[in-house]
Amino acid sequence: MDFCKNLEMAQDILPLAIATVPMQPWETPYDAATALKQGTIFPCLDKPFYVTGGEKHA
Repeated sequence: MDFCKNLEMAQDILPLAIATVPMQPWETPYDAATALKQGTIFPCLDKPFYVTGGEKHA
């Protein structure tokens, strides 16, 4: 177990994280009333939400 004393800690030699965020093309955002109803101002992020596995609920 003495060999462990000479090893550097992982956080000292490895980066914490590398994030990549794809560029989102600009598009005209929703108006305030539509954005509030849809839960987003960006039309491309307006995705359906299904409570249970892909079934639409009224």
